[in-house]
Amino acid sequence: MTTVVCVGIAVLDYLFQVEEFPSGEGKFYAVGYREIGGGVAANAAAAVAKLGGTARYVGRVGADGAGERITADLATLGVDVSAVESIDGVASPVSAILVDAAGERIIVNHTPPDLFAGGSVDRAARIAGADAVLVDVRWPAGAAASLAAAQAADIPSVFDFDRPMEDGGARLLGMASHVVFSRHALAATAGTADVVIGLSRIRERSPAWPAVTTGADGVWWLDDDGTHHRDAFPVDVVDTVGAGDVFHGAFALALGEGRSEHEAVEFAAAAAAIKCSRPGGRDGAPNRDDVERLLRAH
Repeated sequence: MTTVVCVGIAVLDYLFQVEEFPSGEGKFYAVGYREIGGGVAANAAAAVAKLGGTARYVGRVGADGAGERITADLATLGVDVSAVESIDGVASPVSAILVDAAGERIIVNHTPPDLFAGGSVDRAARIAGADAVLVDVRWPAGAAASLAAAQAADIPSVFDFDRPMEDGGARLLGMASHVVFSRHALAATAGTADVVIGLSRIRERSPAWPAVTTGADGVWWLDDDGTHHRDAFPVDVVDTVGAGDVFHGAFALALGEGRSEHEAVEFAAAAAAIKCSRPGGRDGAPNRDDVERLLRAH
């Protein structure tokens, strides 16, 4: 079974469903409410497990009730959480998420800055038996340790570059074998809103295979044959929370299974589309049969 190590953040999400996003001051009412596990790397790990891979999550939570809930939820999904570190005196990351009737979302996150400051990165460097590694931007030191280990083991590593970094992500971009940006992060890092030009600029400064997910506009990537585009699979969108994380987890799993980048993009795009058609963040992540069925239908 293919093993993916996911390094980064795990969050407890408080998700409110609303008819439309609030505007201005006042009191507003939700039409639905759920508490779910979230976080970039943690959601990717959950997606890997649901898709039939072996997922190992490496990260930090606070030594509090939220941290216990985060870890327990991942374990229930079959994710290996033995490398999760609980930090005394620091609160676990939490998010308030609003999802409107069109499935779009607003996320307000709180992650204490002390959570990923200092401490050992030894757990992140332990990737024995892994077929692929995935890292996010929230724990740069842990990500660097894991990417270095992936380089040494000669296995694929996916850098989920979903938000801008102060240093432009230069160190991690120089270590990952593959980088997949959000549209916003690519624009901020490359200095252009044009995704094709942006990917070209990244290619000039990084050895990584670059791509960018653009929501309903699909995914773009750049290789030796030029720039390529994959439309998003057509689905009735219910909830986009976690869709990008599912994409990245599925992409890393496919690479770990030995698929080409093109095949991995197809697999990941199908997984993300199915997630968008279902409510509840990682609860809506698909299994392997779901993805294969959608791929056969298209």
